[in-house]
Amino acid sequence: MRPPSILILSDLHMGARPGQTPTASLLRPLWEGMDRLVLNGDVAELHHARCVDEAEAQARALVDACTEDGVQVCAIAGNHDPFISRLSRLSLRDDRVLVTHGHTIHRTEPRPLVSGQILEAGDERSMAAEHRLDRIGLDAALERSRELQPPPEEFDTPQNLLGSIGYGLSRPAVLLKIIRYWRNFPRWSVRYAGQVQPAAQVVIVGHSHRHGIWRIGSRLVVNTGSPTWPGRPWAVRLTGDELTVYRIIRSRAAWRLDSRPIRSVTLDSAAGVGVA
Repeated sequence: MRPPSILILSDLHMGARPGQTPTASLLRPLWEGMDRLVLNGDVAELHHARCVDEAEAQARALVDACTEDGVQVCAIAGNHDPFISRLSRLSLRDDRVLVTHGHTIHRTEPRPLVSGQILEAGDERSMAAEHRLDRIGLDAALERSRELQPPPEEFDTPQNLLGSIGYGLSRPAVLLKIIRYWRNFPRWSVRYAGQVQPAAQVVIVGHSHRHGIWRIGSRLVVNTGSPTWPGRPWAVRLTGDELTVYRIIRSRAAWRLDSRPIRSVTLDSAAGVGVA
């Protein structure tokens, strides 16, 4: 039996900024022909009061659209939607692929950052069972999020290059901290994989919004970025043992995968990664 085809997205921040962050209807073409959709954290802007209503509406619309299309949804908790799921990480293709949002991997011992949060590890079996996100599960998660009130994070951050220059000049210490974080994030991702899933050949993360691909030792790190500044949204498709990274082409009518992949990887049955 063939393994399910999987699309992985992260950091959509639905409900945050109309016109910049996507609606469910814009995203729908991305999962066409896929069996499952993995939302790798921060799918909805649930940590900020002024965004919650629209974020919840778009999250429900996304799950409903996937249900209509016969696509199973699985969500991983992010720092902006910590109660949308109990998952902190997901193991795919017999532990060869590790998916995690990434907001705790800089710590030597990753742990929940929000009181009341429950974090678990999942795999391809559980993502179709106890970790599957259907409408009933989503409604329960959204209710829990409202009850426990995730702590607010800084919301009015720069949204373009000019704003970032001003932001950096006014807060040089913060800017240096961000640059160091970006520089170290791929290395932290590899260290995290070594701790929790040593067989991982590819580590897929989000959180930093800095899209990119890095090879560190025998592992490949893929950050799928974000539609919000300063990143660009990427997507990962997993079909059989082929892992392919795509740019997402945005338009007002629909978002689609670029016809030309950025990178294609063949997962090895042994240790290491083979690149096509």
